[in-house]
Amino acid sequence: MSNQLDELTREPRTGAVRRPEPEARESALSRFFRSQFVNYGILPILLVVLIVAFAITEPRFISGENLINVARQVSFLGIIVVGQMFYLITGNYDLSNGGTVALSSIVCATIMVTMTGTGSGAWSAMGAGVLVAVIIGLVVGIINGVLIGYYKISSFMVTLGMGSAATGVALLVAGGVPVTGLPTEFTKYFGTSSVAGVPFPTIIYIVIIALAYVLLNWTRRGRQAYAAGGNASAAFQSGVNVGRTILTMMVLGSVLAGLVGVMLTARVSTGEANIGIQYPLESIIAAVIGGIALAGGEGRVSGAVMGALFIVLLSNGMDLIRVQSYIQDILLGALLVIALLVDRLRVRFRISKKVTAAR
Repeated sequence: MSNQLDELTREPRTGAVRRPEPEARESALSRFFRSQFVNYGILPILLVVLIVAFAITEPRFISGENLINVARQVSFLGIIVVGQMFYLITGNYDLSNGGTVALSSIVCATIMVTMTGTGSGAWSAMGAGVLVAVIIGLVVGIINGVLIGYYKISSFMVTLGMGSAATGVALLVAGGVPVTGLPTEFTKYFGTSSVAGVPFPTIIYIVIIALAYVLLNWTRRGRQAYAAGGNASAAFQSGVNVGRTILTMMVLGSVLAGLVGVMLTARVSTGEANIGIQYPLESIIAAVIGGIALAGGEGRVSGAVMGALFIVLLSNGMDLIRVQSYIQDILLGALLVIALLVDRLRVRFRISKKVTAAR
């Protein structure tokens, strides 16, 4: 009894019993690192280690020419990761982005070649090709959003099926061969051009980053997306139209995949059915490493940007030091496992932080 009394103190004026403050408080530095880990995982550390290691191993890694190349490469994957983030925030996956990229690439290229072959102007053909490619992304997003948001079908199965179907349609349309003969203006202005030394795809990527940030942080739809992903039942009871919110985010994500199909077609000057086969895996790895929760309701645009940059820098550095492709595949697979583990640890840290704050 005396021990219990020793652990309690009384307020000097009211005499109310209260427990003393803990003797050891978490330091400000420890809180900062814990907060950064919850937000971004181990990504900042990995980026620093990666850049230093490749810069020492291969001096060309930090050359101006290679940095421009990295800026161009990260634009394509970065836009895909932003689209993947729209899906993940609502608590769903997008395994159809690779098929969407492939189908939009093939259809865009086919329309351009067909129209220019029948005497249409290059700019008319390019406008029609880009428009139809974006519409393909829109249709894929609507199908995914309706089946997942309204019929509550697993996003894994829906998007996996849509990706397979889109790739099959792309192969059917192209006959299994690349589509060539695109207008030279398309590649010149949209694939290889630069503005003030900045590649044109990078400029598009920067604009999309800004728009995504505004959407998720400054609009009601963005807040509703986080709410729907964090707790769909609570969001519904709060007046959020969960189905419409999921549909909106999936449409946006798939439209971005269609846009990337156009950008890659301009870059390689051909339409190819296997052009986006790596994106489902890479975009999920980049998003999760960047601190976007697989369970939904959490994620930042800055994390998506850093995650995409990490994947591109890793691939670029391994190419420069001539790491064989199958070893790169092994590393990507290992990264996915590590990303899942880090995501689980982040959830535990977040829960423990909430419990500590509640006390």
